[in-house]
Amino acid sequence: MIHETSTPGHVAAGDIKGSDVYDTAGAHVGIIHDLLIDERTGQVRTAVLAIGSILGMGGEHQDVPWTSLAYDDRQKGFVLGIPLAQMRSAPDDPEEDEDGWPAPAPAA
Repeated sequence: MIHETSTPGHVAAGDIKGSDVYDTAGAHVGIIHDLLIDERTGQVRTAVLAIGSILGMGGEHQDVPWTSLAYDDRQKGFVLGIPLAQMRSAPDDPEEDEDGWPAPAPAA
């Protein structure tokens, strides 16, 4: 849920963390556990979803592209536009190392 610390056109990351996430059919998928920000551009790249957790603890974490989420005022949460099963079966990003973090850029 987006809270009062947000201003028009801007949302505090702390207000996004803990927000509910639904699938396109309206079923609750989980919550946004964290956001990963591209250190070069400052843009949110990935949302880390907590799935099957209670109050954000336990369960599993699934990274999804930030662009796959859209805020829905009716549900007061985000809608994941990609089926979760598709996200789980997606091939690994060759730009990421084995920990899931973007690989360091080569030195110039």
